[in-house]
Amino acid sequence: MIIEQANSGDFIELKNLWSAVFSEDPTFLEHFFSTRFAAHTIYVARIDDHIVSALHALACQYMQQGTIHPCSYIVGAATYASYRKQGIMGKLLAATQQAYTHPITLFPAVRPFYEANGYYTTSSVLSFPLEGCAALSPTLIPLDFQQLDSLYRNEHALHGCLLRDEEAWKFLTDGYQTLCVEDGYAFISEGKAVEACARTEKAARELVGILAASCITEVYTLDHSLIATMLDREKAVPIPMGMSTDITMHGVYIAEQY
Repeated sequence: MIIEQANSGDFIELKNLWSAVFSEDPTFLEHFFSTRFAAHTIYVARIDDHIVSALHALACQYMQQGTIHPCSYIVGAATYASYRKQGIMGKLLAATQQAYTHPITLFPAVRPFYEANGYYTTSSVLSFPLEGCAALSPTLIPLDFQQLDSLYRNEHALHGCLLRDEEAWKFLTDGYQTLCVEDGYAFISEGKAVEACARTEKAARELVGILAASCITEVYTLDHSLIATMLDREKAVPIPMGMSTDITMHGVYIAEQY
């Protein structure tokens, strides 16, 4: 078995691996490989000249205490079923970590596996039930990349966050139902607001009200957020978020992104 960086000729094999392991929506797959494919950031395991496992370590940045730092963000960590439980992915993770001096981050599908490979959970959010919240119907508005990014950075100014470029925001707004009010937004998935940010008390009230009106059952938000102050903290449940190889990233918000 050979562990190495991918090359441009691996494009089709890598795309086929992703499609086979994740049963991915073709539209997403085309979007990802047309915008995020960078062979030098992909690590592969080859057996008999065929890729059997791979991961994409996307070039990324995070903000912490007002300073921006480089990192890598792993997505598409995939192994064909017949080659699993042989330690291959662990070797790919080790090779990726050895290749960079900066932190490697990810949002885990199987948290104990990454813990066993040296990753730490950097932060958590609180999940609040929306029982008894008054339903409101404020005017929804479209928010562009710059507005969403400004709200996101403001929300995470205290402890920091993984940064998102315009393409990352496009993946998120395409992948989640997005509700936006002036100075606030929420991403909706399976009846839950899995990310909610508000810059003002008015925006927080409007978001909570429209989520209640939309029959959303839970909202995930930071423990010190304006949204959290309007909900029942006694019923809040911590939800672990992303992970890093570097313990100094403690507190930095890492969510799923591409």
